[in-house]
Amino acid sequence: MTPGRQDGMGFPLRERRGTAKTDTDYAENDPEHARWGREALPDPVLPDDPDVPMPLITAEQAYPVFERCFLEATKRVRMSFRVFDPFTQLHSESARKIGDLWFDLIAHKLREGLEVEIAVTDFDPIAVNAMHAMTWDAMRGLIAAGEASGHPERLKLRAAMHPARVGAVPRVMLWYKTWSELRTTARQIGALPAEERKEMLRLRPGLDGHLTWRGGRLVAKAWPIPELYLATHHQKLAVFDDRWLYIGGLDLDDRRYDTLRHDRPAQETWHDVQLLMGGSAVADAHRHLDSYLAVNTGAEPMPTGRILRTLSAHRSPAVLRMSPDRKVSEIFDAQKDLFSGARDLIYVETQFMRDRDLARSLVHAARSQPNLGLVMVLPAAPEDAAFSTARVDARYGDYLQARCVRKIARAFGDRSLIVSPAVPRRATKEDRGPRARIWRAPIVYVHAKVTIADGTDAIVSSANLNGRSMHWDTEAGVRLSSKAEVDPLLQACMTHWMGPDAPPRPGESGRALVARWRGMVHADRAEVPELRKGFLLPYPLRPAWRLGRNLPGVPEAMV
Repeated sequence: MTPGRQDGMGFPLRERRGTAKTDTDYAENDPEHARWGREALPDPVLPDDPDVPMPLITAEQAYPVFERCFLEATKRVRMSFRVFDPFTQLHSESARKIGDLWFDLIAHKLREGLEVEIAVTDFDPIAVNAMHAMTWDAMRGLIAAGEASGHPERLKLRAAMHPARVGAVPRVMLWYKTWSELRTTARQIGALPAEERKEMLRLRPGLDGHLTWRGGRLVAKAWPIPELYLATHHQKLAVFDDRWLYIGGLDLDDRRYDTLRHDRPAQETWHDVQLLMGGSAVADAHRHLDSYLAVNTGAEPMPTGRILRTLSAHRSPAVLRMSPDRKVSEIFDAQKDLFSGARDLIYVETQFMRDRDLARSLVHAARSQPNLGLVMVLPAAPEDAAFSTARVDARYGDYLQARCVRKIARAFGDRSLIVSPAVPRRATKEDRGPRARIWRAPIVYVHAKVTIADGTDAIVSSANLNGRSMHWDTEAGVRLSSKAEVDPLLQACMTHWMGPDAPPRPGESGRALVARWRGMVHADRAEVPELRKGFLLPYPLRPAWRLGRNLPGVPEAMV
């Protein structure tokens, strides 16, 4: 197996070795690595004042800081990520002196005596088969890193499946769909050569008991009806000793690497925001990591200070229900509180705006505060619709978002600016996908989760503004509540999209900023892509309305 090669189902296959391959080895087999992974970035400087959060825009800023904190940790690192690939490229100079991949960095620090705890989200093996395989691919790589270090006992790993399960009645109603998915998987795996077939089954332990050999063919069992797991652990945070907390919306793998210039094909862009902070939030994050799994299984949640959470648990009994039992909705409550308290300007970056309760909160804020302005940055389309044919769940998400965005835009009127980023260049055949371009330019995929009000109140988290993040999945974030904490974040976010003149000017109101930005955005839209000065263009609402489909009876929080 060679790097960059994919299995018969489109999943990456990697060699397992005690040491990583060199840049030359990867360049020969992986053009993507050769294109952007060769040059190391300068080592970042960590903040002098741990009480002032450091905003990190895109992985180009975040990954070197993540590496630096990991290198400087001396006792214990604790991490929980939805995706954590130990074969992700290293980017900073100091880390690249150790090796090319996080595999090497983890093995090096384990040899030095660092205790490392990593929880990687596991996924439903039938409904989210690809992600389930990726989790176990990562687990095998992490186990190999522990063995390569000579001290595997210092590495504590968990493939964390959310315990909430679909109730018996809806599970029976979904039986044929579930069996069809299993049958497709069985056919695809069964068609592979023997060695690859064996490898694919090893990477999917959740399929054990649901596939069997019959007449020389791999087939799906019709019985028992599988359990279905719809909720996941979506949080992305790392705690380094008792010094630093790294938290936000960014996981760790090469797919999520992007530069501040977004100078990659549309389907490879990934805009995200992380925070690095110290102070009391570090101890609070430790408390959260100590307790969230217990809450998932029904324990009463304990306060975790500055850490905002979404936590749910398995319903018992759950005969008729698809949704988990809501335990903690602190991020949802904080978002509503921030919206209701805003008086001048709300600034939002989010992957999804689909929660109708939050949309109503924004509508109420617009009506009660006639001078309140709104800037909302959204991707032009969800990832599974922008770069591939939209599945039914993506079209349901489009439907919900179109309704929410239209209500918000109508309530704010000319006080709102709802925009999507695109690279200031003309789209080419390398920018692949049915909705991968707007206004003749390739889109930038937005994955950030940031809300800022009046320059003095902000939330940075792993949670999107949809029902799943607000009520189902495990999410974590922080709230910043002073101008000293919020201003660097506001400056970094706005400057990234619209240049150094973008942030609020002295004495400028939120409405005036929205009007100024609107002029800049519409001027850019009228230009050819190469002459545009910023990234932002008007959000394309019409495709979401045209392609969105309502699914009556399906919980909105599923998407």
